[in-house]
Amino acid sequence: MWYRNRTVAHLVTARGESPISSEERRRRDRQHLDDIMAARLLLLHHLPSQLLTIEETLALQRQQKQNFEEIQAKLVAQKLAEKLNIKMQSYNPEGESLRKNREVRDEDDVLSSDEE
Repeated sequence: MWYRNRTVAHLVTARGESPISSEERRRRDRQHLDDIMAARLLLLHHLPSQLLTIEETLALQRQQKQNFEEIQAKLVAQKLAEKLNIKMQSYNPEGESLRKNREVRDEDDVLSSDEE
């Protein structure tokens, strides 16, 4: 049986055994939980909480909403394409092939206007 001495920060047994450190106590408690529970608790490793202003909070929420909507739109487009058996290809209106087509058309227009 364990007793806590309120004047001293360490634990002492009723038999007068030497005190154990708080780290050792935590290890024993964790081991006890592991022994009696089927699921093991993962250790949490994350940054400490931060105090944000309302403006920062709103900016974060807007950014998260925008990211979510972009991901959702991509997923919807992908599902629709799969459902309709459409293969998605990138479209580049400012690409090289478009410029070549314009140049050829311009030359044809110039030649046809010269013939008239």
